[in-house]
Amino acid sequence: MQKKTEELLKKFERDHEVYVSATEEPTAWTVYARIPRSHAPGTHHLHVGRKYLSGPNEHGTVRILRDPVSGDAYSTESWGPMALIDDFVEKALDHILEEKNAMDHGKEAACGPSCI
Repeated sequence: MQKKTEELLKKFERDHEVYVSATEEPTAWTVYARIPRSHAPGTHHLHVGRKYLSGPNEHGTVRILRDPVSGDAYSTESWGPMALIDDFVEKALDHILEEKNAMDHGKEAACGPSCI
């Protein structure tokens, strides 16, 4: 992973208060996010976990685990060509921000085109 991508992850965490980590293996890429769910005054900030899985041989296919702590159920989306983990991280951050904005506006979660 390039240094600029690591800096992008840190900046994203600071700007959006979302905890994000990225892992690169030879055949798999993983981005894990903890997105804040509640901003009500006087309440503890609850977080929702999201895990995004892809890899260099997946041809843009991404598996999204909407609740990775309690189950292995996932949806699949196509995010277009991604040659490096850096491409994957950038697209994952866009998706995470979309999820966060949906939750901030009272929706339970943003759901991609393949959400069941």
